[in-house]
Amino acid sequence: MKKVLFATTALVATAGIAAADVTLSGSAEMGVVGGDGETQFHHDMDVRFTLSGETDNGLTFGATIDLDEVVQTTGGALNADADIPANRGPHAVFISGNFGTVTLGDTDGAFDWAMQEVGVTSSINDAHTTHAGFNFNSGLDGDNDGQVLRYDHTFGDISFALSAELDDSVGGSDNIYGVGVKYNAALGSVDLGLGLAMQQNDARNIFGVSVDANFAGGFRAILNYSDLDGDGGNDNHTGLGLAYSMDALTIAANYGVYDRTVGADRDAWGLGVTYDLGGGAQAQFGYGSDTDGATAGSQELWSLGLAFSF
Repeated sequence: MKKVLFATTALVATAGIAAADVTLSGSAEMGVVGGDGETQFHHDMDVRFTLSGETDNGLTFGATIDLDEVVQTTGGALNADADIPANRGPHAVFISGNFGTVTLGDTDGAFDWAMQEVGVTSSINDAHTTHAGFNFNSGLDGDNDGQVLRYDHTFGDISFALSAELDDSVGGSDNIYGVGVKYNAALGSVDLGLGLAMQQNDARNIFGVSVDANFAGGFRAILNYSDLDGDGGNDNHTGLGLAYSMDALTIAANYGVYDRTVGADRDAWGLGVTYDLGGGAQAQFGYGSDTDGATAGSQELWSLGLAFSF
């Protein structure tokens, strides 16, 4: 359940605003985690503020920020610095209209925006996606200061996006630019989503394509491929996700492999199971296992617990 706080003071004091509100939402999780390390208890929580408004001529605008992203990593005290790094977590500002949407902040670049990840379910510590073969499709996002400017627009079944992340270092000129296209269509009993994207800076030019198919009967299959042009020592990545949903139960598996430019390839798989308890509560199980060519032996991670959304 989301709580809405109407910004009445701002409405009275500011002329020209047709509507404005602040939405408060949150999440929490509790359970146990284990694997290669010691089995231990786990809990986490997050609070998100979503601010939105509308001008007299119909433009919508807003901003989002996660409360836990303005907390220092040590000491737990609120960060009083005015220059909180943009790559600390989700906080972004947008304006939208008939022309499309412009977003600035910690948001997906065009590559990540267009590509579909293969991890379908959730687990309390992301055990099912915390393995050496998983690719979050972030492309080159965050290689500079993390402030991404993205423009996106939709025409029927087709959407496209353009993005930029500037190099703010002294004398820097290694800007990151991206373009992405998505196509969604209903083909008989299959809902199909296609993504195609490119992102580049002075050193890298990466490409990606993803296919997401939702079949009748609760089955889903996702395939993505990225040509990484040596980014992070990787030549390319292939990911596969399969899922089945029946009533409140979802079971999903994912597999990924990095073709490395130097050394052994990295491949791994994950499993996630969720059961919807209703009212914003879920029971979640996650497991990840891999044989990472960069290190010796196999690594495992698992979790079991409850997740809540408010």
